[in-house]
Amino acid sequence: MDRRSVRRDGDPRPGPHRALAWGLAIGAVYLGVVVFSWPPTVRLLYDGLVPLPPYRWVTPPPERANDNQPPRPGADTLVLGPQGSPAAEVATEDDQALVTFPAAALAPRPGESSVKVRLTPLDPLALGTVPAGRRFDGNAYRIEATYAASAAPVVLTAPVTVVLRYPAHATLLLRAQDAGWQVLHTTRFDGSQQVLAPANDLGVFVAASPSARRGTPTAARRSLAGGFLLAAILTALAARWR
Repeated sequence: MDRRSVRRDGDPRPGPHRALAWGLAIGAVYLGVVVFSWPPTVRLLYDGLVPLPPYRWVTPPPERANDNQPPRPGADTLVLGPQGSPAAEVATEDDQALVTFPAAALAPRPGESSVKVRLTPLDPLALGTVPAGRRFDGNAYRIEATYAASAAPVVLTAPVTVVLRYPAHATLLLRAQDAGWQVLHTTRFDGSQQVLAPANDLGVFVAASPSARRGTPTAARRSLAGGFLLAAILTALAARWR
């Protein structure tokens, strides 16, 4: 008999096989929780359990129709000086959209001392056809800036940065054009579920993802989760008989 596998009576330490079995059980439970809750609304171990508020839809998907809250607009008035505007940012009241203006990005204009900036949430499907191979991921936002006195559109002298939060799998930020959508040079932040991109003009923006990207169906997620949990129970029971 291998003496390394023999434990003295009364030794409270678990044998190596039982410790391994319990470790596998804990791992299976954790994987079950991940599968059941994916995509997570609460960050799991790797992101420190940081919750994100539910996404606010202009036109919610069926599964969010009962609990959806309307998205909030955003507005602010920026002061103009002789050299234009100071650096500033304007966000929606729910922080789902934001635009950042670098210093002097808003050109000065005779007779104007301020600029009005407004962000308005829109249903992107009401704006035009979805680009081939893409699908919209969240609301579209109209970002506009006008001189306060004349209501004329503001002239930009430098690119602005547009940031949109997305609800699922966005990888790109699009800007509406007269014919179709312009794909912007996008940076994606998974942890905060945001995409950002520089833009030379204001207008209508929306986040988008590849049309083939799909989350695991709910029923399949639950079946997988059930399988993991059953495996955990069986592993734990097996450990008791060792």
